Amino acid sequence: MSQVRPNILVLAASRGNLDPLARAGGVSHKCFIDIAGQPMLRRVVGAVLEADRANRVIVAIEPEAIDEARGIISGLPGAEQVEFVGSRDNIASSVAAIATPELLPLVITTGDNALHTAEMVAYFCDHSVGLSEDGALGLTPASYVLEKYPEGNRAFHRFRDGAFSSCNLYALLTPKGIEAAQVFRSGGQFGKKPKRLIGAFGLWAFLLYKTRLFTLNTVLKALSRAIGVRAAPVLMPFAEGPIDVDRQVDWDLANRIIREREAS
Repeated sequence: MSQVRPNILVLAASRGNLDPLARAGGVSHKCFIDIAGQPMLRRVVGAVLEADRANRVIVAIEPEAIDEARGIISGLPGAEQVEFVGSRDNIASSVAAIATPELLPLVITTGDNALHTAEMVAYFCDHSVGLSEDGALGLTPASYVLEKYPEGNRAFHRFRDGAFSSCNLYALLTPKGIEAAQVFRSGGQFGKKPKRLIGAFGLWAFLLYKTRLFTLNTVLKALSRAIGVRAAPVLMPFAEGPIDVDRQVDWDLANRIIREREAS
């Protein structure tokens, strides 16, 4: 395990118009919806704090929602140390406004990963911080997810050596890694909207990705060269890692999983 403690950023802003899940939950932000008795943001920040890997924990959300978000995490051990900053118009701008070289290494997660646990956060930090690359991203093999949750219906990245799903865990390790965050200016979600890869990485990298004739590492190297950074995958042995809460079916699944987890 690296002796360096990263800073951890939780992206919690809304995506513009009020999210359908936020409307269904009667809240202003999707990450405020109730998951098995607790607001989702409280669960995510609680996992980050419990992991005990962070130097600083920062939550990025719209300025007008900061007071509400602060109230939601109130009472968590270490909550008084959590910093809040105003988010920007998109993911890339929010990260760029926060991720200075002095803040590196920086681990980034999102406020809708309700199933992330302290163990998952610690595992990613331990296996990413200290790498020689400019950045890292957490991926879970599809076989792990589908074996345990065949109803999960995740968006998988498919390669010659298997399929993988993003866990919404990223590490920026060098100043070049900060530049790489600009690929999310279009909104990210490349698994669900792969054509965004063309604008982010170019047509050649997109074709390598779409053919499924190359391994994960080969395609990742091609994507890395397209934007001038070196990125490493961190394979996460957790079936729940990629299950974020974007739709009603995800919300139902997250509620069931957490109730079963807490009952046991």
